[in-house]
Amino acid sequence: MKNSLFPPAVVAGLIGGVIVDAFLALVLRSSPLQIWQYVASAIVGQVAYASLWYAALGFVVHFAVSIFWAVLYVAVVNAVGQTRNWIVGGIVWGVLVDAAMYGILAIKTGISFTQGFEQGLLAHVIFYGLPVAYYVARALHQKKAEHSTT
Repeated sequence: MKNSLFPPAVVAGLIGGVIVDAFLALVLRSSPLQIWQYVASAIVGQVAYASLWYAALGFVVHFAVSIFWAVLYVAVVNAVGQTRNWIVGGIVWGVLVDAAMYGILAIKTGISFTQGFEQGLLAHVIFYGLPVAYYVARALHQKKAEHSTT
């Protein structure tokens, strides 16, 4: 990926991470700290619920993963050269992210792949994939416009 594409990907990942956290906090009636403890529990197990300090680990992991998926999205979109239809891109990417994340979680924790699937799909498509795709499309469009005027 070109270096100029990395900053928009990081910003998109942060935006997606914040929006999906807000959605989950509202729907689950949980604080972001509890959500981040849940994320940390996938790494350290149930001990993550013993102290709010594990929320810091969950925070770092959550946003690292969110940025990773956004960077990968930018790489794919750049390789395909398709940013005009960001809505389809966001929906497809959200489905892929959800399937991958649930697959990893199911393998790691042994939960059923379908447990919470609808909520996760909604979170990853509407509140992660679409905001990431929108921001990336706008940022890449702006970069192209800047390059065409120079």
